[in-house]
Amino acid sequence: MRAIIDRLVSAIRRTIYGAPRRQGAHRFIIAQANNRLFLPVVVLPVLYGIGLCAILMLVDPYDLRPWGLSPRLTRQSYPTIEKVNLVRVYVNTPHDLILLGSSTAMPFTEEQLDAAFGYKSSVNLSYEALMPPDASRVLTAAVDTPGLKRLMIGIDYVQMRADDKMEYLGRGAIASLTNQWFDMPDFTLPVVRASLHRLKGDNFDVPEWRPEVDKLYDAPAVTTRPDIMAMLDDSVAHPDPAIFEPAPVRTCSSYPFIDRVLLPVGRAAMIRKIHVDLLFPPVPFQSYYNWQKHPYSQYYPSWGTGSHYRQLVDFYQCVVEAVAANGLPNVTAHALDADPRLTQITDFRDTIHLTRPDALRRALSAIRNGDDVVTPTTFATYRKAMDQGVANARSWRWSPVK
Repeated sequence: MRAIIDRLVSAIRRTIYGAPRRQGAHRFIIAQANNRLFLPVVVLPVLYGIGLCAILMLVDPYDLRPWGLSPRLTRQSYPTIEKVNLVRVYVNTPHDLILLGSSTAMPFTEEQLDAAFGYKSSVNLSYEALMPPDASRVLTAAVDTPGLKRLMIGIDYVQMRADDKMEYLGRGAIASLTNQWFDMPDFTLPVVRASLHRLKGDNFDVPEWRPEVDKLYDAPAVTTRPDIMAMLDDSVAHPDPAIFEPAPVRTCSSYPFIDRVLLPVGRAAMIRKIHVDLLFPPVPFQSYYNWQKHPYSQYYPSWGTGSHYRQLVDFYQCVVEAVAANGLPNVTAHALDADPRLTQITDFRDTIHLTRPDALRRALSAIRNGDDVVTPTTFATYRKAMDQGVANARSWRWSPVK
């Protein structure tokens, strides 16, 4: 049996590599084919790859080439890995509103944005782990978007970082803005199939992208996850004492986001008469206990010793004061995280992501109406509301539904 297997393997190798046929090796059909199959075996994959490249070069879904078809995107959004590849397309296409933030800003749909602000062309460019370096590049490009009236920027603890680190999605977004005509940003079969749809006159889209996008919207509440709820319950019932300790002093100049991202973008937007909304995303107050007991520093080394949520509030104060000190009347900060209407845990799909549609619409209404605007004058009131919200959560306990 081993001899037969060895002969078969030898025949396959000779067929692939075009070796001369051995005398007497006629018992296997594949051996008799010998080097006659060598050319098709080698050429067919090459032709296949050339065909895929030709489709992408002709359709040009990422708008890299002067001869490509004009982009045609679906209004149903895209998976984040595709969205970052499409950043160039979005910022080169007229829009009324652009929203850019981290994952906490991703669940807002374009339809919700249009309905809240009365626009016809809003787009949410948010993706996971938006860091200051890539935020700077994307927001700078976004300000130049034709017809832009409003720019919304989600700010959370990720923007507290003091290093130049970027995650892979951020690198992809920058690559989208800097790629040359000869680049092939995403050589995958779904992209080719979506390009074929565009070639036929439809949108650049494929059905298999829809489930990945839809799971962001109206996801089951975190209260349906006993494992997460048990963790939150333990974090609140047995809190890390540091949550109530003073935050370490950190100068505002230690946050690169302010000087390298916020102020240049705010000034550029003011020149173009674009209103900028800064969003401090809502988080269930129970989650701050979880942050303290299970810090995320392994992913985002933003935290020092002491109270984590107070460090975040201190960062927000630096943001608010920088806007006022630099005379940016077109920039408004919205402290959604202190609004009790937006921090109900039943509206979140996990410990930080608000995904219930009604709650998302409430958040946009609050932004539109200016319900949660915070300024240097009102910041002390906001800080007190945050302290009170965290303190009140001490009495919360999870009662599983039986």
